[in-house]
Amino acid sequence: MTRTLARCVALTASLGCYTYVPATLDVVPVGARVRALISTEAELRLRDSLGLDLRALNGTLVERDDARLLFEVHTASGSSTFGGQPLYQRIALPPADVLRVDVRRVNRFRTGVLVAGLAGAAVLIVAGAIGVLRPGTPDQGGGGPPELRRPW
Repeated sequence: MTRTLARCVALTASLGCYTYVPATLDVVPVGARVRALISTEAELRLRDSLGLDLRALNGTLVERDDARLLFEVHTASGSSTFGGQPLYQRIALPPADVLRVDVRRVNRFRTGVLVAGLAGAAVLIVAGAIGVLRPGTPDQGGGGPPELRRPW
C-alpha cells in the first residue's frame, strides 16, 4: 500500500498547477509572474555584471516604463544555518532586450487533478491508520455449536 501511495503522491505532485501563456509586454500587468526570454546581448551583460547565467527570467514584473522593465528574480537560497530564505535580485532591462514574455496562469484541470490526488492519498492514509484496509480476525463462533452453549 505504501508503494502505491508514494506513486500517487509523486504523480500528482509532478503535474503542477501552472502553465505559461504567451502575452505581449504592453498587456502584462505589474505584479504578474512571468517568464521572459531575453536577447543574447542581455544574457551576456547579466552574466558579466551579476554573474547570473540566465536565458529566461522567471520572476515578477515589478515596474514598467518606456525605457526599462524591472523584474524580481529568485536567484539563490540563503544558508540553511540562517533559515534558508530565498534571495531575490532585481534586474532592469530595456524592453528591446525582452524577446518574448509568458504570463503564469493557474491551470484549473491540473490543479483539480492535484487536489483530487492529494485527497485520495489522505483518505488512504487515514483508512490505513484506523485499520479499515486491514481485515481483523474472523469470528471464531463464540464457544461451539449453539446446542452446546449454556443459555445464561
